[in-house]
Amino acid sequence: MVGCERSAFPAPEPAGWRFDGSRLRLTGAWTVLCLEKGRLEQPPPVPPGRPLVIDGSALTALDSAGARAIVALRARLQRQGSAPVRLEGFTPSRRRLLALVEGVPSVAPREPRPQWLESLGLAAFDVVADGLAYLAFVGRLALQGLGWLRHPRRIRWRATLAEMQRAGVNALFIVGLLSFLMGVVIAYQGGDPLSRYGANIYLVDLVGLTMLREIAPLVTAIIMAGRTGSAYTAEIGAMKITEEVDALRSLAIRPVEILALPKLAAMLVVMPLLIVFADFTGLLGGVLVSDLLFGVGLRSYLERLPQTFLMPSSFWVGLVKAPVFAFIITSIGCHQGFRVRGGATGVGYATTRSVVQSIFLVIVVDALFSILFNRLDL
Repeated sequence: MVGCERSAFPAPEPAGWRFDGSRLRLTGAWTVLCLEKGRLEQPPPVPPGRPLVIDGSALTALDSAGARAIVALRARLQRQGSAPVRLEGFTPSRRRLLALVEGVPSVAPREPRPQWLESLGLAAFDVVADGLAYLAFVGRLALQGLGWLRHPRRIRWRATLAEMQRAGVNALFIVGLLSFLMGVVIAYQGGDPLSRYGANIYLVDLVGLTMLREIAPLVTAIIMAGRTGSAYTAEIGAMKITEEVDALRSLAIRPVEILALPKLAAMLVVMPLLIVFADFTGLLGGVLVSDLLFGVGLRSYLERLPQTFLMPSSFWVGLVKAPVFAFIITSIGCHQGFRVRGGATGVGYATTRSVVQSIFLVIVVDALFSILFNRLDL
């Protein structure tokens, strides 16, 4: 590239022009470096209707940046004088460069912003496409799970036990702590109004039914979606970026069977156990508050709890939700992991989608369970 800086060699003349009334003579090197150091002051005003010639015979060098500047200069002079501006004195190669640059727009045209109705349609299309992709993944997961049942030797016991350790045993503390605190909150908030009417004993019904039917399963599912489902997405997404998933396919190994099925099997086993543990810790928190603040001792609590209205069925109602929640959390987490695109940003985006979609779908399914059990008088 021709330079305009001072050196031991003769430096080219910076870009410039001379105006003699009807002819604008371009001088110097019109290159990217010389344009920056040239004296390109505003060209003189052109009288309306007066033709003008841009003479390039004195140019010493020309590149695409200089050609772009000449094309812009010609357009500006035509707007000022409302008359055509001719180019003269340019060599054939320079004329071809000017024609090539003139045919390329200086700024890429902006795409029109979609209207609200179009945006709504595109959003609905994305939701439907995501839903169909998720259903396809669920179908593959179910078919390969049936293959495990028909051929038990294909079950990866070591990987499944490791996932049970990660998803179940390692989650006991956080699940137990939050369930205990939820039991404390429910007993504390409900005990005060009940004590005003002398109905302290019904605090057992309030804590028992609330924890067993709704709070324990829902809190456990939300914790597992944020803790374990997101980990599944990040793990598979990182393998997708590093092309480990493609390597498994190249070896004729099904990635869903190797990566997703052990996680699903482990979650189906540990989720009911975690919910039972959450039931126990939640009731323990309610017992503690009831005994210390509202005079319902442990003995009264234990005598009242089995007699509570719908108490036996409430335990099973909460437990029935466990495999459904486990399937939702695992399938969405693995599905989003396999859909990761790009680099670390893609993993973070997929993890966020996994947690949001899992929690949303868990709450929706829990609401549907409530309607169903109400219709069944459970």
